[in-house]
Amino acid sequence: MPKRYFNWKLAIVLVISAAVFSVTVIGLYNWRKANSAEQAFILGNKAYEEQNWVEATEQLGRYLQIKQDDATALVKYAEAQMHIRPRKRGNIQQAIVAYRTALRVDDSQAQAALKLTEIYLTMGMPGEAELIAKRQLEKSQDPNLQRMLGVALAQQRKFDEAAEELKDICKEHPEQVLAYESLGRLIERYPDEFPDQAATWFDEAVKNNPSSALAYIVRAGYHLRNNDRSRALADINIAERQDLSDSSVRLRLVGELINLNLLDKAEQHLEAVYKATPTDQNLWQFWAHLAQQSQSKEKMLDVAEKGLKELSSQPWDFMPTAAELFIQSGHRERAADCILQLRQKDAPSAIVANLEALMAADEGNFFDAVRYWQQSIEAGNKSTQVRLAMVSALVQIGDRQSALQQLYTLLAEQPDSFEGHLILARMLTQSGDWAEVQEHAAKAMELAPTNPEPVILYLRARIELIGENPTGINAQIMQEIEKRLSALNKTLPGNFEISSLRLELMMQQGNFTGAQELINLLKKEHPSEALGIALSEAELLAAQNKASQAISILDKTIKKFPDAPGPVRYLAILLYRQANQAECEKVLKDAMARMEQPVIQRELGLMLAQFYIQWNKTDQAYTFLTTLSQNLPNDIPIKRQLLLCEQVINDPEKTQQLIDQIKSLEGENGWQWRYEQAKVLFLDDDFNNNYPKIISLLQENILANPNDQTSRMLLARTYDKAGELQLAISTYRDALNRSPDELRIITPLVAALYKTKEYEQAEQLLNRASQEKLQSAQLQKLMLQNLLRRGQLDSASDVL
Repeated sequence: MPKRYFNWKLAIVLVISAAVFSVTVIGLYNWRKANSAEQAFILGNKAYEEQNWVEATEQLGRYLQIKQDDATALVKYAEAQMHIRPRKRGNIQQAIVAYRTALRVDDSQAQAALKLTEIYLTMGMPGEAELIAKRQLEKSQDPNLQRMLGVALAQQRKFDEAAEELKDICKEHPEQVLAYESLGRLIERYPDEFPDQAATWFDEAVKNNPSSALAYIVRAGYHLRNNDRSRALADINIAERQDLSDSSVRLRLVGELINLNLLDKAEQHLEAVYKATPTDQNLWQFWAHLAQQSQSKEKMLDVAEKGLKELSSQPWDFMPTAAELFIQSGHRERAADCILQLRQKDAPSAIVANLEALMAADEGNFFDAVRYWQQSIEAGNKSTQVRLAMVSALVQIGDRQSALQQLYTLLAEQPDSFEGHLILARMLTQSGDWAEVQEHAAKAMELAPTNPEPVILYLRARIELIGENPTGINAQIMQEIEKRLSALNKTLPGNFEISSLRLELMMQQGNFTGAQELINLLKKEHPSEALGIALSEAELLAAQNKASQAISILDKTIKKFPDAPGPVRYLAILLYRQANQAECEKVLKDAMARMEQPVIQRELGLMLAQFYIQWNKTDQAYTFLTTLSQNLPNDIPIKRQLLLCEQVINDPEKTQQLIDQIKSLEGENGWQWRYEQAKVLFLDDDFNNNYPKIISLLQENILANPNDQTSRMLLARTYDKAGELQLAISTYRDALNRSPDELRIITPLVAALYKTKEYEQAEQLLNRASQEKLQSAQLQKLMLQNLLRRGQLDSASDVL
């Protein structure tokens, strides 16, 4: 067998060849990679210069995969991401990462720090903004960045630090008008936190910048917020004579002119900006605001069309506004086209859903509007405007509880929302929750000390509370009310609402002669307020037991104002009190025939149904509600009233049909169908098997809305019925903590405490109810039971 030899020379040659080949491949790969990165860098910069933002992010992104430490490219990549439209959350996050990386690579990138701070402030992340700004300011001073730091500190309620930063800017850079404004607005919003007056800093801005249009504009804004129109106009007139070549300053001027309702003058300035920079996005937003303020459908349509035309290369920021203008001007098909384009462009769902809601509301489809707004909120659009629009839609469909919940949610998210507190106070007047009206009106007064509306609401609540507890009247309370009314009268001389408050106070005091004299005066001074005066006169006559004369005045008022529901409601109540069934029914039915608005139809219809029930005409109530429900098939309150009719209660199939109809209108997450379903299961003979389902339905309601006392009380009754007494007592107590004076809570809680032999706690509740003069037949029975248990027979006899 021949001997084998290993060819070492060949092996060495092969190894060397492989190594050379590997080195060549790696070198070629690195060369191609570097060449590719270089090409991407060139293409990315070219796209950036041409404002082709999507292409810029793609090419610069490829370059940055290789050159991760190029701070300049990182900043350009971030800016390109922020310019992409429609902008999405991912764009912002990519920009944040790029800016932060750029600062880590090169901490001298001042522009990156400025932009990143601005983004964090916009996103409501003042802590991050503070961190970035402070780090950068240690390296280089920038008054704009320092002002942003002051804002970030203020948002975290670090008021002393914020004021110090802003005062330093005003001292070192007196030309920085926005620093004076930021400081003035901070003091204006939190006056108790600062020793100086806000006006001081607006005056300083003008004093140190006498030729700056912006200084006069920001001071005009301050005067206007404080209802000093004459001074605001004086500053605006001076501002108009200064240099307005900066479009952003001229647009600030436009904003204040719109606030002053000087729309023609504002439009002249918008025309000037239009000639200089027709593609300015802010220009078209201001113009849209002006068109909406003018309430001119022609102007809204014109602004929407011109804006889209001028911004055709980048229309996406303005397109949602244009869609709103198309809706408000009655051009729904144009709005629908904008919505379709936004959806095709994959615009954020929060924007698209909001526009869908506006479309639905404009068409009167308020259930769809509520559903779309809910989607917009879930997608992150928790703005005050969306919450308040949803409140309005919920009121339209009769879901007052959900409307209130939206307001409570808004205030939980934005406790300093003036609009939230004011609208909540307004809504609570309708249900007579005067203590809460007073609370929220007082908060609104604190947030806007010079606005008269919350003061009027506050005083009305105080006067109504006097009426509820006349024994609690004292000279100090009356003096306070009179003092505030006098101050209001000086601010708004001859204001009808203030006179109405005086009239109401006189009636509460029993000063009927003075009240009549004031009514006679109001008739002469306020002929345009004839409706309100007539209602007050009828109320005054009714308070003096002159019902016939009150009815006569209301009859005349209805003939003069046939579309006003107020006189109809009051007349029906007076006729009901006089047991004039036929006339009461006729008044309401005639009004419903005249007034076709669904909200009024529901309100008057439910009122008549309640009267039928009070008159023991249950068949008539059922027939009437059935017809009303057929005429208003999307109205939930009417269906819920039908569920209380004996004819429905005794027919499980009808009951379930109504609940299913409510569910189809509300959607799976609706609270009303869940409550009604739980109530039916509670009353069903098979309670024990229904028990878990009832608990689940009610707990879902309370989880979604912690203020849902109706569901909480049914939950407590469910625990009570099931023998889970400790759970029942705990739930009753939770309800009582939220509504301390509610007899419907105190009574079952005391009964449950008796069952568990917790007599001392029950007695404490009974004593408190007695001290606060809370009375009901059921509560008196419980008091009697307590007295008998203690052997206090004389007191028990008094209760009997």
